[in-house]
Amino acid sequence: MKIALLIQYDGSVYHGWQIQIDPETIQGHIERALCKVLGREIGLIGSGRTDSGVHALGQVAHFEVEACSIPVENLWKALNRQLPDDIRLIASSIVSDDFHSRFAAVRRQYLYQITTAPNVLDRNTQWYVRHRLDISKLHSLSELILGEHDFSSFCYAGTETENMVCNLAVASWEVHQSGVMKFTITGDRFLHHMVRMLVGSMIEVARGKWDIEHFSTLLSKPNRQAHTVTAPANGLALMQVSYPEDIQPSW
Repeated sequence: MKIALLIQYDGSVYHGWQIQIDPETIQGHIERALCKVLGREIGLIGSGRTDSGVHALGQVAHFEVEACSIPVENLWKALNRQLPDDIRLIASSIVSDDFHSRFAAVRRQYLYQITTAPNVLDRNTQWYVRHRLDISKLHSLSELILGEHDFSSFCYAGTETENMVCNLAVASWEVHQSGVMKFTITGDRFLHHMVRMLVGSMIEVARGKWDIEHFSTLLSKPNRQAHTVTAPANGLALMQVSYPEDIQPSW
């Protein structure tokens, strides 16, 4: 039996999603909860490895088990009783054998939040930028990255993946009078640190430190060793992971 979980978490105090030997991770907490509830060690596979400090409102993970002693549609409730308050399961569902939380995903959506007017209550979910920003440049840059591109210039230099091509369906900035700016980006796949590097580099242009041509060159002439700026992890959240209709979990 294959079971999928829909997960939310505040990643502020965790060393990312992926389980590690010592540091606290999201995957580690949920696997321990599964062991307590189902009475056996279970390996959990997530849709992606969010970094330290990154949040999620729509992370998806799956695991396989011969039988479940709890009705699967109620499993998430039992697991929540074993989890800290900053990690919450939203749903659990039986999925087909063809389902794979990572490899079957066809679209992922992220949200990055910036503020120019800091609020102490939002310090863990927004990047405070002190500089005056040219919003029109942010809009221009978001249009520039739409479609299919090689994003080698906007990923961690040590990334082992050879294919750096991603197809972005959505990239847009929403600006609020409160000083909060929300960047929504949706694509078929994302590289390590890609969203944070795109945002950090866009802000360099919007604050006047780079010109648009420099950003455009990074995009048109991919280079893993290119100098880009990485935005802080706390502003980033994985919002949604989508799958083909025939295997999409029925949350």
